[in-house]
Amino acid sequence: MPKERILIVDDEKNIVSSLTGILSDEGYEVSMTDDGVEALEIIQKDPPDLVLLDIWLPGMDGIEVLKTLKTYNPGVKVLIMSGHGTIDTAVKATKLGAQDFIEKPFSLDRITESVENALHAENKVPLKETKPSQTSKELPVCFESMVEVKKGIKAFSKSMEPVLLLGETGTGKESVAQTIHAQSRKGDRPFIKLNCLFRQKQAIQSQLFKRKDNKTQSTSGEKVIYLSNIESLSKGLQEKLAEALQNTNLPDTSFEFLPIRLFASSSKDLDELAAKGQFHQSLLDTFKDTSLLIPPLRNQTASISLIAKEYLEEARRHTLIPEIDEEVITALCGYSWPGNIKELHGVLEKLIQTCVNQQTISVHDLPLEIWKPQNQIDITTLNEAGSLQEAESIWEKHFILHHLKRNNWDIDETCKILKTSTKKFQKKLKYHSIEMPESEAPHSQKRYPQRTLKRSVVLCGSSLHSGIKTGLILQPMPAGSGIIFGDIASGKTIPAQLENVQSTDYSTCLKKGVSSVGTIEHIMATLHMYRVTNLLIKIGDEAPVMDGSAKDFCELLEDGEFEDQDNFYEEIMIDKSYSFGDKEKGEPYISIEPSEKFSVSYHMEYPEPIGVQDFTYEFDGDESFKKEIAPARTFGFMEEVAQLTKMGYASGGKLDNFILLGDKKVINTKLRFEDEFARHKILDILGDFYLLGKPIRGKIKAHKSGHTQNVGLLKKVRESLIEKN
Repeated sequence: MPKERILIVDDEKNIVSSLTGILSDEGYEVSMTDDGVEALEIIQKDPPDLVLLDIWLPGMDGIEVLKTLKTYNPGVKVLIMSGHGTIDTAVKATKLGAQDFIEKPFSLDRITESVENALHAENKVPLKETKPSQTSKELPVCFESMVEVKKGIKAFSKSMEPVLLLGETGTGKESVAQTIHAQSRKGDRPFIKLNCLFRQKQAIQSQLFKRKDNKTQSTSGEKVIYLSNIESLSKGLQEKLAEALQNTNLPDTSFEFLPIRLFASSSKDLDELAAKGQFHQSLLDTFKDTSLLIPPLRNQTASISLIAKEYLEEARRHTLIPEIDEEVITALCGYSWPGNIKELHGVLEKLIQTCVNQQTISVHDLPLEIWKPQNQIDITTLNEAGSLQEAESIWEKHFILHHLKRNNWDIDETCKILKTSTKKFQKKLKYHSIEMPESEAPHSQKRYPQRTLKRSVVLCGSSLHSGIKTGLILQPMPAGSGIIFGDIASGKTIPAQLENVQSTDYSTCLKKGVSSVGTIEHIMATLHMYRVTNLLIKIGDEAPVMDGSAKDFCELLEDGEFEDQDNFYEEIMIDKSYSFGDKEKGEPYISIEPSEKFSVSYHMEYPEPIGVQDFTYEFDGDESFKKEIAPARTFGFMEEVAQLTKMGYASGGKLDNFILLGDKKVINTKLRFEDEFARHKILDILGDFYLLGKPIRGKIKAHKSGHTQNVGLLKKVRESLIEKN
């Protein structure tokens, strides 16, 4: 029988030594680490049966380790240890999922008894398995005032019939489906979500149907499927699904239908699509008596305050949140919320993450359009109105402009929001002399789904410049959050934005308040090329250098799996040429110009063994980045490394985490590419350019440039974008 495995996480060597001896004598297999981030990486790769976790750890404290561990691997059992414990700490640890709290110094009997009890306690969450649905049976507070929704949930939870949920994007259709499922007689079965807009046909089909010659599926394999954006399901699968839901036998008898229940949702008018032949009428008929319409948040304005306060109270159980000014709640209640509950939750989550450094969250921390709409009517304009009718006309014009901009000048979408016909709306546009700007006309630019990760992931390493053991934790964030760096120890955050760049000496460093983070370019390049738009990166003072390249970051992101979100972004389209530096004088120089694709060309002139190198990278999906750019490592000449070390840089430079050059040759390794040096410079550019917050479409040409030139060019581009908008 294999030994049960225990991981000790403690920086007190005497304690670790004693525990290792005691537990090994008891027959356990013991491993150890003195670092919280490294512990998370070990658990992620090969989960032990039990973790003995000290509260007081350098960098990342034990409570934060426990919270993160329970987020992505809840089946691992944890015993918390501390020599300075309090009742509050013990209560907090057990609420977060710890099996027990042990005070130091502990006796031999106490520790062996606690380990034995923890290991053989009933495990409520299987190791390495997270239920797809962690939903409570209770109705979310946001639906409490929706009488028809409450009735529908109660009625549909009594059967296993397929259910269709309709409503605008962000109204909470998925939450309603999960609540119905949780209250049903098979609410313990997995709830698997499939977005028909982004998932490939084969991936969806494999979850819905299987060949009958496969082994019969056991009860433990029963699952409930939730198909969002069902209007995007292929016509063939729509027809096949309709047959499966209406009949016991499929037209193709070699297949059988897998789900024990099906939920579907759409934000489109399926009746209208069916009338146009764009949605299968028979499939729509299947849901004739089991459809439920979720009303938009603007119809429930009285509930906004309650929803916001409940969300913040729930978050306060797990993290410190500054006090909220009452003006914030008032502003939230006065906003129209075109993105509905999902947009409200996203705004609140972003406030929690970005305002952690502050004592209070004020109305000015809200997005501008919420507390001070861009189309706010100038009081002077109203004073010029000669009558009530003229004032109403002025208000109506600004009201229409506000909603047009909120919907990217999409007339059809705006008409739906305002509940008016296209014909009537066109008359209003003509009456108010509102012109649709060509540059902002709908569909003039392709929109892409925002992206985050499905789950938290951890990576441990050492920093290049400080040499300190470090690591990072990537955690999913809601749409619209952007990329945010969070200090592991203090929790304070720094948005990855150009205005927070503090230094470009040898690496790119961000700073906000007293918090700073350096050497971010490699992880930022990877996020840029994988099109991850929303993520919290918990980190120390510096990102881990790994082997000097970005290939480990690629593997880390892929391990976390990508989740496309309902909100969208548009690339930054370069409309004219920009440059920084004087190429004619032979100085470092970088430029960007309009292009149909995104590409970076780099020219470098260095002493041997580098010499003159040129390389051009053209973006063709994340695989092209992973193969062509990510493996390229940082490099340095022996004399440069010596000088940097004297200045306090490159203290973590080892022979396995960068390319060492000297005596006209590569000293410590074999090159991965003939032009690896030029490719690495492109890696740095890709990372720096993501500080604009969105992927860019343009052609970059760089000549001997570095971080300073990259940031200088970015500032020019940003200034132009601000003037344009």
